Amino acid sequence: MISKRFIFLILFTFISLEHLSAQVATKPDSTVLIQNRAESLETEEFPPKNDTIPGVQDSLSVNVNGIETTIEYYAKDSIITQTKTNTTYLYGDARIKYGAIDLLAAIIVIDRNNNELIARGVQDSTGIWRGRPIFKDSQGVYETEEIRYNFVTQRARIKGVATDQPDGQLQGEVIKRNPDQSAYILNGKYIPCLDDPDAQTFIKAKKIKVNPGVSVITGPFLLYVGGIPTPLGLPFGYFPDTREATSGILFPKYGDEQRRGLFLREGGWYQAWNDKVHTAFTGDIYSKGSWGLKARTVYKNRYKYSGSLDVTFNRNYTNPLTDENPLDSQDFWVSWTHRPDSKGRNSRFSASVRAGTSSFNQNNLSTVNISNNIRSEFRSNVNFSGSIPGSPFNYTISARHNQNVETKILDVSLPELGLNMNRIYPLKSSKADILKSFNLGWRFNASNRITNLVRPGTAGFDIANRTQTTDTIPVQFQTLDQLLDNATNGAQHNIDLSTSFSVKEYFNFTPSFNVQELWYLEELDYEYLADENAVRIDTIRGFSRAMTYSVGIGVSTQIYGSYPAKKLKRIEGIRHIITPTVNFSYRPDFSDDRFGYYQTVQTDTAADGSPVLQQLSIYDGFRFGSPTLGEAAALSFQVSNKLEMKVKNDTAKSKKVSIIDNLSLSGGYNFLADSFQLSTIAITARTSLFDKKVQINMGAVLDPYTYLTSTTEGVTTTQRISRLAVRSNQGLGRITSARFSLSTNLNSRANSSSNRSNQGGFAGGGLAGENDLGGFPGGDNPGQFGSLNDGGENNRGIVPEYFYDPNAYVDINIPWNVRLSYDYSYRWATTGTVVRQSIKAYGQLELTPKWQLTYNTGYDFDQKDFTQTSLGVYRDLGCWEMRANWIPFGAFTSYTIDIQIKTSALKDLKISRRRSQFDRSF
Repeated sequence: MISKRFIFLILFTFISLEHLSAQVATKPDSTVLIQNRAESLETEEFPPKNDTIPGVQDSLSVNVNGIETTIEYYAKDSIITQTKTNTTYLYGDARIKYGAIDLLAAIIVIDRNNNELIARGVQDSTGIWRGRPIFKDSQGVYETEEIRYNFVTQRARIKGVATDQPDGQLQGEVIKRNPDQSAYILNGKYIPCLDDPDAQTFIKAKKIKVNPGVSVITGPFLLYVGGIPTPLGLPFGYFPDTREATSGILFPKYGDEQRRGLFLREGGWYQAWNDKVHTAFTGDIYSKGSWGLKARTVYKNRYKYSGSLDVTFNRNYTNPLTDENPLDSQDFWVSWTHRPDSKGRNSRFSASVRAGTSSFNQNNLSTVNISNNIRSEFRSNVNFSGSIPGSPFNYTISARHNQNVETKILDVSLPELGLNMNRIYPLKSSKADILKSFNLGWRFNASNRITNLVRPGTAGFDIANRTQTTDTIPVQFQTLDQLLDNATNGAQHNIDLSTSFSVKEYFNFTPSFNVQELWYLEELDYEYLADENAVRIDTIRGFSRAMTYSVGIGVSTQIYGSYPAKKLKRIEGIRHIITPTVNFSYRPDFSDDRFGYYQTVQTDTAADGSPVLQQLSIYDGFRFGSPTLGEAAALSFQVSNKLEMKVKNDTAKSKKVSIIDNLSLSGGYNFLADSFQLSTIAITARTSLFDKKVQINMGAVLDPYTYLTSTTEGVTTTQRISRLAVRSNQGLGRITSARFSLSTNLNSRANSSSNRSNQGGFAGGGLAGENDLGGFPGGDNPGQFGSLNDGGENNRGIVPEYFYDPNAYVDINIPWNVRLSYDYSYRWATTGTVVRQSIKAYGQLELTPKWQLTYNTGYDFDQKDFTQTSLGVYRDLGCWEMRANWIPFGAFTSYTIDIQIKTSALKDLKISRRRSQFDRSF
C-alpha cells in the first residue's frame, strides 16, 4: 500500500539547493551554541566592537576574474602569516567576510597561492568538536565539519553538512558546489524528524545532483526504518525542481468493499492553475458497477480571502439479480467554504455551503467523519455585508439553505436583503433625560423563499381549487416550475421609537412605539362555493401592503437584601438581588374590517343549515406572515433572583461565592382575551457547585389552568378549561414540561496546582510535571506529559515515603480530562407523557508521554441503549505516529488505523487500514 503512492517522487522534489541551505542545522551536543553562532553572523558588527578581549583584524586583496576584491578577516586569538608559503592562519572565533560570503570557524586558513579558504573546528580534551564552521552566502546558512572554498573559481567542497529542512533534516558526507549553484551530494540522507537528527527513520541516496529551480537527479535510494533498509525505493530518479506548484498524476487507493466490490479511489489529476488556485480532479470506480467523480478546488489570495470548493457526483449501482440489497442511486454533494480577511474594509463576503441529495451520506459512509453519517440537517449560508461610509446604514445580502434528511424538506431563501440603520439619538444634546435618551431605529428586510413543503388541507376546510395532493414536492429538475410557483416572497419595515427615564433613581421607565409594514406582490381572495361546500382561493397579482403598530412601556428596578450572618464563622454575609421587570403593551385588532387584512368567509354549513364563518387572512402563508389576529392589552412580567455570599479565605481577603446564579419566573396576562388571559409561567434556574466545577441548569413550564378528566364509553379524555387551578384545588397548576442538566469538566491540571504539596492519598491530579523521582520506574521519558499537564518546579523534591509501597494509594500523576453530562427532560400532554434521560461522557487519558486514549460514549435510558460510542488511541513513535479509532457497536461499526510519518512533506507515506460495517471481514 505504501509503494503504490510513489511517495519518493514527492520527497525529492523538496530537496533543492534552496532547502539545502535554508537554515542552520543542529548537532545534538551543541544545539544552542550553533544557533547562537549562526545568529551572530546576522547581528554582530564586523569586526566586533564589544569584545572584552580585543582581537586582531586585517584584510587582503585578491584578483577574481580580473576584478580586484578585498577579503576582510578577524580572529579573537591571533593571526599568523607565513610569507614563505603565502598562507595566513586565523585562530579563535575566526571570521571572514568576502562579498556575500560570511564564514565563522575556530580555525581558518587563507592560502593565497591556491586561492583557497579552509575552515575547520578543533577538538577539546574530551574529544568534543568546538567551533565547527558556520557558512553563509546568498543561498542561506548551514553548519559543516570542514569547508574548502576557492574564491576564484567559486567552487566549494563541504564535508559533513547538515541542514534543517521543512519538517526534517538533510545530511551529507560531502557536497561539492559549482559557481552556477548546482551541487553534488555524496551519501545524502533525509531525516524526517527535525527534533532528532540521529533518528533511525530516513531516506538515503548515495549520489544526488541538484540543479536549483530545474531538477533533482539521484542514484538508487531506499527507505530505512529502525536503521534497517527496506525494499521501498527506486534505482534512479529524475524530478523537476521548481518553486511553483506543478501539475501531475494522483495515484489511486485500492481496496475491497462489500457493497460495491473492489475499488480504485481518489485517482486522477492535480492541476496547479497558478499560485493562487489549485484543483484536484479525481474519480472512483468499483467492480460491481458503481463510480464517482469529484473536483476539489482550493484557492487563497493572501491578506484578502481563502476557501475551497468540492463538487462530488456518485453513481451507486449493483446488479439487482445477484445482490441481496442492490444499490441504485445518483447522489451529488456540494461543499463551499469562503473565508475573508477583510480587516479595515467596509464590506465582507463569506460562505459556508453544505448541500446535496438526502441519501448522499448514507450511501457514501465515512469511517473518519462519523458526524456526517448521523447528521439529519444540513445548513448553508452565503453572506455579503458591509456599511455605507459616512452614514448609520449597513446592509446584508445573503442566501440561506436548510435541508432535513429525514423529512426530505428543503428550504431555500434566495435572495435575502437587509438594510438597517444604527440607532440614532436626534436629541442627545438636550438637557432633559427623557429627550436625551430618545432614539430611533429602522430595519428593512426582503426575502424570496423557495420550499417544497406544501401542507395541503391544513386550513381546516376544503379547498375547491387545490392542485397539490401531497405534503411535499419532489426536488427534481422536472418539478422546478412547481417549486417556483410554491415560492413566497415579500418585504417588511420595522420602525421603533423609544426613550428612557428614571423616577427617584429607583425605577427605570422605557416607553416605546413600534410600527411594522408588510409589502407583498399579491394577496388572496376567498369565495365559498355552496354546491361544492368548499372555499375557492384565488391569487390577485399586484402590490399589497399592511401596516401594524403597537405601544408599550416597561418598568424595572433592583431590590437588595442582605444578611450579616454574624453567628457563622466563615461566612461574612449573604446578599439577595431581586430584579423585577414589568412591561405593558397594547395592540389593536387588525382583523377588523376597517383594516381590510382579513375576510370573513363561510367555510362550511352546520347541521342546522347555518353557515360556519371563519376569518381568513389575505396574506395566509406568505413570507413574513399576516397581521396579528385579535386585540391585545398585555402585561408581561419577569422576576430574576441572584443569591451570593462572602466567605473568609485563608488569606486576609474575603471571597465572593455565588449560591444561585439566576432564578427567574416570567409570564404574561392579556386583559382583553376572551379566555385563558394568563399565560404559562416559565421558571429557569442556573447555578454551579464546587468552585464552578459542576454546572446545573433547570427549567420548567407551569400551566396555571384547570384540567378536567372524564371517561365516556371507556375512553378517557382530558380537557383544559379557563379556570385557574388554584380555584379547582389543583394547586398552582400543572408542570407541562421540565428539563434538568448536570455537567462537569474534570482534569488533572485543575487540581494539580493546589495539591502539589499533598503527600498522602489521591491528591486530585497529584504531582504535576517533572520531579526528582525521574518519572515512573522504568519510564523512558520521565516527567513529561505534553499538552494535558503543564507541570511546575514547585513539585521537585517531593518524594512520599509510600511511593515505593505497592499496597499504598499512590498519586501516579497521569494527565486526564473528563467531560460528563446528565440530561433529563419531561413533557406532558393530554395524549401522554414523554420522559427522556441520557448520560454522556467524553475524555482523554494520557497513560505515558507517548500513549494517549480518548473515548466518547453515552447511554439513552429511554431507548435503553448506548449512544454513538468510539474509542481512540494515539501513539507517538518518534518520527512516526499511530492513530486508531474504533466504533465497537451501533449503526456505524467500524475501525481505522493510520501509521504515518509526522512530517507534512511525507504525509502520504503511511499505512492505513479502514473498515466499516459494509466492508468485508474485520
